[in-house]
Amino acid sequence: MNDCIPLIGQQMKQLAKRWFTAEPLAELAERFIEDKLQEASKFGRLTVIHYRMFGGGGDEVFRAAAAVELSILASDILDDLQDQDAPAKPWMQVPGAAALHVASSLLTLSQQTMLDCTEDDGMRLALAGMMNRYLLQAANGQMLDIMNEITDEQSYLDMVRQKSSMLLSFACMTGVMLAGHPWHGVIEQYAVEIGIAAQLRNDIRDLLRWDDKSDFLQRKRTLLTLFLLESLGEEDKWIHDYFDGRLSVGEVAGRRQSFEEACERTGTILYGSVMSRMHYNRFEELLDSVQESGPWKSTFLQLLNQEIA
Repeated sequence: MNDCIPLIGQQMKQLAKRWFTAEPLAELAERFIEDKLQEASKFGRLTVIHYRMFGGGGDEVFRAAAAVELSILASDILDDLQDQDAPAKPWMQVPGAAALHVASSLLTLSQQTMLDCTEDDGMRLALAGMMNRYLLQAANGQMLDIMNEITDEQSYLDMVRQKSSMLLSFACMTGVMLAGHPWHGVIEQYAVEIGIAAQLRNDIRDLLRWDDKSDFLQRKRTLLTLFLLESLGEEDKWIHDYFDGRLSVGEVAGRRQSFEEACERTGTILYGSVMSRMHYNRFEELLDSVQESGPWKSTFLQLLNQEIA
């Protein structure tokens, strides 16, 4: 399935070149797309897998996958501009107004591309409606994430379902619907489970890192930071003090090892791993119930196992 990445990337660059006639916009868009392609993103490949899974055989899927990836790239840029935690990204190295304009332009380009991936007016309307519904739900989840007001497991899961999971649902459902099938409830359900499992794995990584993306240093409220704070002993009072703003970054900068030991001692890492595996197992159960998945199941699982399992 990795062999479709160059085809998706080629579509993305051709589309930007076609529609972005202002040289600065075209140049920045190409630079941002090139950076995105280095990630070998799963979203476009999920679109291709689901298109083939449901019997699609044409090359229009690569344009649809490009539409998905363009929207994901726009979301990534906006997310990094909001969080200010990815200084190495090319969109963080240009004026904020320019990066914001490219992001909004890429989002519009993705919508136009989705409309152009088929000549069937009924399917175009269905795809556009589906795309907008999922992106609007993801916008709600992103706002919840920005406000950083997660208080318990349920509010965390609600945020992830609306943010990460809706983008995965969008990628999968694009392939299903482009292949001529209607919206599929089980596909959405397992995309939600994939999104939660993947986010928990990301949360484990971001809890333990010690840089601009550290959830602890950023005082980010996630399921894992909440679990950690509720499980700390008296010897770890400094972690509470930092998270509540009573200590500065400089005052805890040299305590990485103590922090990692607290994460292990409280079972926070184990808790995150078990929760992630639970949602991944639920995804596999749902996948087994989709008859069309048979020939593509191993390819699908291989793609996901690179990041989650």
